[in-house]
Formats: sequence, structure tokens, C-alpha cells
Amino acid sequence: MSEKRGKRWINIFSLETWWLSARTVDGLLSFAIYVRSVQKQQQFYTERGKWRIAHSKDLDYVVKQFAPRELVAPLLPHFPDKLAQLSFEMQSSIEGGVPRPIGAPLLQSMIDFDTKLQEFYRDHAQTLDNIHETVADEEDRLAYTLEELACKALGKDKEELDETILFAVHQAVRRKPFLIENDRSSLFTNHYLVQPKRVAKVLDQVVQWTHEHQDHLLRAATGRVSGRDVPKITDHPMQRFLQKAQRLIALSRRARSPTTMASVGPTAQRYEPGQDGKPMVYREMPTEPFNDNDRKIIEYLLLWCIPPRRMTSGSLRSTGSYIMRATGMYTTLDLNASTVQLFLQELGVIAPWENLRLLDQSLALPGHGISKKSDAMWQNVQEACEKLNKEGLSDSMESLRTDWGDLAVYCVDNPDAQEIDDGVSLERVPGSTDTFWIRIHIANPSAFVNRDSTIMEYAAMRNQTLYVPERTYPMLPSSLTQSHFSLAPGRPTLTFSAKINLQGEVLETEIANGIARNVIYITHDKLRSLFEPSTDSPEVLAVGGQFTKEHSREGMRSTLTPEDQDTFHTLRKLMLAFREYRLKNGAMELPSRPDTSVSVIPGTESMRPFNMDVTNGHYFLGDPIIQLRSGNTNPHEVPDVTKRNLISTLMNFACWVSGKWCAERNIPAVYDGTWYHPEYPRLTNENAAGYGGQGWLHYAAPKGISSSTPVPHIPLGLDTYVKSTSPLRRYIDLIAHYQIEAALRFEHEHSRQLDATQDTAVLPFSQADVDEYISRSRWKSNRIRDCDTASKQFWACMLLFRAFYFGECDLPETFTCLVHKPYNSTPMAGTEFGQGYSGVITSLGVRCQILAPNMPDIDILSIVTARITSVDLSRMIVVVEATQVLKHFERVGEWR
Repeated sequence: MSEKRGKRWINIFSLETWWLSARTVDGLLSFAIYVRSVQKQQQFYTERGKWRIAHSKDLDYVVKQFAPRELVAPLLPHFPDKLAQLSFEMQSSIEGGVPRPIGAPLLQSMIDFDTKLQEFYRDHAQTLDNIHETVADEEDRLAYTLEELACKALGKDKEELDETILFAVHQAVRRKPFLIENDRSSLFTNHYLVQPKRVAKVLDQVVQWTHEHQDHLLRAATGRVSGRDVPKITDHPMQRFLQKAQRLIALSRRARSPTTMASVGPTAQRYEPGQDGKPMVYREMPTEPFNDNDRKIIEYLLLWCIPPRRMTSGSLRSTGSYIMRATGMYTTLDLNASTVQLFLQELGVIAPWENLRLLDQSLALPGHGISKKSDAMWQNVQEACEKLNKEGLSDSMESLRTDWGDLAVYCVDNPDAQEIDDGVSLERVPGSTDTFWIRIHIANPSAFVNRDSTIMEYAAMRNQTLYVPERTYPMLPSSLTQSHFSLAPGRPTLTFSAKINLQGEVLETEIANGIARNVIYITHDKLRSLFEPSTDSPEVLAVGGQFTKEHSREGMRSTLTPEDQDTFHTLRKLMLAFREYRLKNGAMELPSRPDTSVSVIPGTESMRPFNMDVTNGHYFLGDPIIQLRSGNTNPHEVPDVTKRNLISTLMNFACWVSGKWCAERNIPAVYDGTWYHPEYPRLTNENAAGYGGQGWLHYAAPKGISSSTPVPHIPLGLDTYVKSTSPLRRYIDLIAHYQIEAALRFEHEHSRQLDATQDTAVLPFSQADVDEYISRSRWKSNRIRDCDTASKQFWACMLLFRAFYFGECDLPETFTCLVHKPYNSTPMAGTEFGQGYSGVITSLGVRCQILAPNMPDIDILSIVTARITSVDLSRMIVVVEATQVLKHFERVGEWR
């Protein structure tokens, strides 16, 4: 009998030896051994003596070196050697049989491991069963590593921990779904979020109210309710909430229609920015206040639906569904965590356009009332910046700065860029016609703000600035960056320089602090027009009206002088020559991913952040203006990047200079590189033409990795790479700057090159410090990236939802789409959503599900035309149906 879908897999992984894995349902574990990966499917040997297919998203725990290779090898003849398919008539999971004697040693290993776990649990049952009460704070959310959780819960030192103890603690965590949740953004994150005891009490209370209300209805239906019970139920918190909900929903539906796509529609009313003296294009209309009991139920509903939606226990899930069902207002809707946002919209708790991804409990973005600690830290940072502005800044590198004088520093960015991190210069070497200094000037906060300050502690915690269409969550306050560090005349720099000739040979590198004087601002579009003829303006889809914000940085140059043009043509020649070096080093040129260029205009002011502490209901008249820029891109094209985005190649060059300089001195920093899956042939520039279609199943593309020591970056063709060009918005760049400046001071004082393996006390960050930061921040980098991508997808889907269902703007009859992998090769296989292919609308950069009935020639990386059939806001995806295969994968372009 097959196991039901939805069971979690806990993965115990090793690249040297084979891994163990375990499924868990409500905390009950069953194990399996990882065997191999075939055509992107991971194969396991389960404790039931079967082979089974699982996906990375099913795995949530890693332990190294569990089973040796020689015990796994005998299984291979009994496992699929090609893509395994689900039998829909017989199976809910992809699995099959293996002769039991073959795997007997592995089965015994799993039994032995489980026995150790059970013994440890018996000895510590009370502690493990009450782990949340031990490790949780009363009011605020706390973050732990697994080791910290184990030490706190068990009262042990870190040295006493072993794999059995760690697994037992993780198992205990899985018995407390949602109250303690491990991050699952990748296999190797080590982050556990612990909800406060107050939240646990709220959840228990709401579940209890639901059971009481449900019990009353059951007794009423069976005629077992007496007259004495009626006053009790009318005064019951759940009954009073449901009655209020019915009133609020009815009020909402006078202005907005509910839909089966988990959202209300737009209103007929429209407002212009500034109309009636009000800045916003919508009006917020108050309704009824919520009492304390209402607010507990609302908090539960919010926590239930906020991505990544981790209330997996049956009682928590069923409570939310019951509350929606009991209103009697949602008879045609699937009632789950994805659709409860419609309920919250109609209650007036959230706006119809609220981006719930920003309420991520682990990120705890400031301003949303998610974490008192996070909000207080941001307040302290702003106060610290005000104090710095009043007292003045002290330059730790003042005596070592080079004044760049009249040297032109070109700052190339979008006109609406909030801070300018970087600028580029070209300096001719006297007496030479083919040798130049390329100088990349970077903003320099590290020389003025101590790394142990409140400001930098917050930056380390925040990791990086998050830009989403509706607002920005800065790593450093704009009062600091705009006033002191965003590049402008007279501003400090950390300058990365390389002497390079037109043959691409780098003859010398140097890093020095400096002062930029002659700063010139231009846009990417202006620079791009120098190398490529201008094309027609891109089409812009818009709902809610047309409104263009005027963005123009003071001093923005609208034309390029002949000298400017000559400088950029020379820079391009140098980057083309350096490309030859990178190609010899294995560089890969790949097609660019389609960009999602979406913007939101709520009016002449920014949209106020939603606060989790809701005290009053509201409904809204009017809707934000959303604009989505359409691009004319060929997803198979490998363009000449020096034409399309010369600045990106120069920034990569600067990061190589930084990495090379640090590596020569053995300086620990965050070195970015790549690795390949060891079980597949490597994808390279030579075989990339065969990556489309079924070739995708057989090659391993390089994947990113960070290390405190140099790691080759294969796609860039660079032997070392340290991000150093965005210190105003990325903390790992600041780490590099602090390390480099400490080395510069040392070398100036001692007149010799630093060797960090010998001069260990010089640097502010040891290798252990950098390793610790990489380990602790990995999950947050993943979450921020996902939040950025999901937010763009949310607003693009919101536009298409309003256009497709409510006709707010004309849409093309069909869109061009790039086909990604089939859904039957994902965790969606076997579900109602497991049909067709994942993909992207290439002109918009919007993720879609491509249904392809009666189209057998469709394949991975094919380009198809497709028409929209639905915009599903519960899944945040556009569903399209393919109408024609235009072409299969074929690399084209100048750098193919």
C-alpha cells in the first residue's frame, strides 16, 4: 500500500557517503537511505524495503556520513535507471519493490538508528515533549540554530551533542508544528524560529473556541440543545465573531465582488493622486472595531495564511477551514490557507492588494508589528544615525585617501535609484596606447561607521536591503546613506583598480581609499544606446489608470560627450578582451532570465505598511495603479553583455579584483563560487547547446556556494570572486570592506603585505567569524531572494487578475512562454495541480503553469504561444494553455 502524499521527508545527507532520510507525519518518523539521482529524480531506499522517488522540497534534515557506498551499491540493479513515472491508478507516490535480503544491512542500520532515538527520547521525554515551553520567550519570536535549541532545551554544552541528540531535538520540534519551525529554503540551512508563548496560548484558545462552537452545532443538529444553552452560545466568542464577520462580509460585497481566485475584485470608483487634497488613489473606510477575542481569531487566521504557510497539524488547519465555513459565506470555495486571504479581505483586516509575503515571521521586516525586537532595533538605528549626523563622522582612512581630482567618475544607474553604490573611471597609462587603469569607485561607509555599532549590528542582522514594488526595507537608513555615502562630488570611496591592456592581460591590481570629485550621472538606457540602436519604447500594461512618477537625479546627464563615448568604447574593448581570459577559464554564457518590471503607484505617498495588530475593520474604495513593462526578449538568446549591460561586467571585474587581492593575503571574506552535482556530467559552454529538451535531465548546471576561502566561479570564469560593490545594501560587501581597510592600514604601517594566516590579530573578522556568518545568514539570503521574486510575481498577477477578469486593460490574445520542467517531475506530481509544465511569460517575466493538451512535441526550454485561462491568486500563478510550439531550444545571439 502506498503512503499518502504530503508526508515530510527528513534527509540525512552526505556527498562522501550515502544518506538517510525520514518521512514525518505529526512527528512520527520513518526512514530511508538516499541511493542516487537519475534524470533529476532522487531515489531512496525506505525502511519498508522499497525504492521511492522524493524531491528536494520533501527533505528537511541533513546528517552526514550515515551509510557507506559499498552497502548501497547492491541496490542499484533493482532501482529505475530512467525517469520513473507515477501510476495514477495504483499510486499516490512513485515507488517499487526491492528484494529484502539485498538491503538487509541498510534496514538494520535504520533500525539501530531508530533504537538510539527511542532510547534517548525515553530518557528525556518530558523535556522533549515540552520543548516549546523551555525555549520560547513570553512575547517575542526567537531564532536558534539546532545546536542552540538542543543546548537550551537539554541543558547541555555544545561539545556533548551528537547526531542522535540533534535528530531527537529536531524530531521534538516536528511534534510542535508552527510553534517551532525549521527553515526549509534549502537543505543546508540551520535556522529554527520559535513562536512566543503568547502565540501558543492564542492558538490553543482559538482551537478550543472552535471545538466548543462545533460541539454546540452538533448537539443542536441532534436535538440535544436545551434552552439554557442558547444564551451561552450567543455570548460565545466564536459565535460573536462569526456574526460580526457576516456583517462585514456583506458590507464588503456592496463595494467589491468576491471571486473563486482567492481575492475580491476591484471597485468601480477611481481616484486621482491628490484628488480632494488626499494623496492616495484609494480611500480607506472604517467599519467596526475588533474586541480582544476577535483579535485573537484574526491573529490566528493571519498566521495560518502568511507564506510559507506552516500550520501543518490537523487541528490548526481544520480550525481555519471551520471558521470560514461557519460564516456560511464561502460555499463555492476550497477552504484552506491559500484562500483565507479572501476572508481577511472581506473582514476588512487586510487590503485587497496586501502582499502577505512581506509578513514572513522569520524575516520580521520592521513596521509590521511582527517582532517588537526588530521594530525596536530599527528605531535604535535611526536614532544612532541622527546622533552621528549631529556629532559628525570620523574617517578611519583619512590619511590614506587618494584624491581622484578631475578623473571622471561615471555613475550609471536607473533614474529612480535610491542610492548610488558605484562609479567607474578609465585612466590612460602615460606613454602607452593600449594600457589603461580601470578604476571602480565604491561607496565607503565602513571607514566611518564602526562594525560593532548599533547601525552595523542591524545591517548584519538584516543581511541586505529588500526592494519590493510597494516599498523598500533598507539595510542602512537613507538618512545616513543619502547624506554621507551615496556617490556624489566630494564623497569617500573604496576604489578597486586594475591595470589592463587591450589584449585582456591584467598587469597589476590595487585597492585604495579615495575621494571622488568629478562625478557624472547617466542612465543605463543612455549608455546602452551608445552600443545598440534605440528600439521602440516597450509596451506598458497598466490597471487603475496612468500615472508616471518623475524620477530625475540632480545633475543627470542627458547626452554623452565625445570624450565620454570614447571612454565607454574603450571600457567595452577591455571587457571584451578580458572575456577571452574568462572563456579560457571555463566561463559560461547563458541566456538571461526574463525580468519582471512591475511598479505600483498608490498615489503621491508610499503605501503604509500593514500592521499585524489589527484593531478595526476597513473596506477600500479605489485600487492602486499597477504597471507592468513588457519586454521583447528572446529567451534562447545569449547577447553581448558588454552592449546590454557594460556596467555589470565592470562590477564583476571589480569583485574579481577584490577576491584576488584578498586571496593573495589569505584574508577570510565571503568568496562566492560554484559547484556541480557529482552524479551528472557538467554543463559547460561547450555542451550548453544540448541543454534543452531531454538534455536538461542529463546535465548538472553549476550551483552557487559561499565560502570563507577562495572558490572558483565557473559561470564567470573567475578563480576568485568577492562581492564588494554594494556596501550600502549588502552586508557581505561591508565584511570585505572592513577586512580590506584593516589590511591597508597594516600594510601602510608595516610597509609589507599582510598575511592573514600569520598576522591573525589584524582583521576584524576571523575565518571562524566569516564561516559563522555564512552559515547563519544562508537561510535569510534565500528568504530575501524568494520574497523579492514572490513580491514581483504577486503584483504582476494582481495586474493580470484585474485585466483578465475585470477588463481594466487590454491583453494580447496570446503570450510567448518559455517551457520549464514538467510538473510530474516536481512535488506537485499526483496532485490536482500536477499537470502540464512550469514556465514563464517571457515578455513579462511572470511565472505560469503551461497546460499542453494534445501537444506531444512540447519539451523543456521550448518556446510556445499560449492563452491565459485563469489567474490563480491562491497559488500566485497564471495558468495558460499552449496553442503552438514556436521552436525548440536553440542557442542564438552574439555570444552563443
